[in-house]
Amino acid sequence: MLWILISFVAIPATVMACRPGNRLRDCNLSFRGFAQHFWIYVVLFVVVSPVIWVVSLSPEFYNYYPMYAQAGRSWADLLMWEGMYAGQFVALEFFFRGFLVGGLSRYIGVLAVPVSVMPYMMIHFSKPWPEAAASVAAGLILGWLAWKLKSIWGGVCVHCAVAASMDLLALSHKGQLPWLHK
Repeated sequence: MLWILISFVAIPATVMACRPGNRLRDCNLSFRGFAQHFWIYVVLFVVVSPVIWVVSLSPEFYNYYPMYAQAGRSWADLLMWEGMYAGQFVALEFFFRGFLVGGLSRYIGVLAVPVSVMPYMMIHFSKPWPEAAASVAAGLILGWLAWKLKSIWGGVCVHCAVAASMDLLALSHKGQLPWLHK
């Protein structure tokens, strides 16, 4: 987790703060665009939820998730894992939709979105193939929204909701939900 924070937040934030003409707020950190358009992110989550459920039935999926094998051992394990996982999504959204999309859009406009999708897709190569494939569409949609609304926070919320859903479904399919343990 420390490496993720250093490489996806600290270094890019330092670059943005130290380069002449760049400001950290150029990294799409506005809450206004997010708050006014929260409903879009709710709709996105509702649309992908049935797909997540269908994919969750695959052994490849539920044997991969949650990535912390002890997440279902107790409420404390599950909540600590999901909290750390959420922190990772803040860092990833900051880097891909904030630093890359926000930082590059001043120079290449909306083309910053597909530029950010290539490395974003690559970090999903080790995941189950449906998720790796979906990362392209998700990267384009969340990138465009971050570019348009100047906010990464909707992407953070969608990422966290999808990840928590995936973990809970995987634990459910394995009979390892924390409330099943006495």
